[in-house]
Amino acid sequence: MFTSSAFPPLAVLPRRSSAGFSLIEVMITLSIAAILMSVAIPSFQTFTRTNRIAAITNQLSSSLQYARSEAMTRGKTVTVCKSNDVSDSTPTCVTSASWQDGWMVFVDNNGDGAFDSGDIPLRVGQATSAGVVITGNSVFVDRASFDSRGKASAGTIFIVIAPEKRCITLNIIGRLRIDSGAKCT
Repeated sequence: MFTSSAFPPLAVLPRRSSAGFSLIEVMITLSIAAILMSVAIPSFQTFTRTNRIAAITNQLSSSLQYARSEAMTRGKTVTVCKSNDVSDSTPTCVTSASWQDGWMVFVDNNGDGAFDSGDIPLRVGQATSAGVVITGNSVFVDRASFDSRGKASAGTIFIVIAPEKRCITLNIIGRLRIDSGAKCT
């Protein structure tokens, strides 16, 4: 066997311990993470926006259904109106407010659609999500009222968090339907 002092046997060389990652391993990991994030972030934003608009739609439709139920139970007109002071101890209807500012449900004793001194407040709601726009068509510009039989004027309320769109449509007998996307006209 041939041995030379210039080349020591392999067993004699000291072994380096592996204490970390190589630069190539780190770069590959970061590039995979970047690719996954570029796919995941837009999907997560869509998921979040869809959940926000669903929550606001459910809150407003719940208030409308509650108003209809209370109108039939009490045998009186119950109104849902726009209000920008829903956190006050005595909220009021404000026609200059926007639906996204908030709304209140109240027993409308005289049926005028305005919250007067003899009226009874029942519930308030507020779209707490930034970027939401809630508008009513010509029937529900300021309020929606239900008579003692639960009937209301037919109309639609639109909820938008761009590009998502939902609408709550009330028919003449006071029942509501929720649609989304292109069905909201």
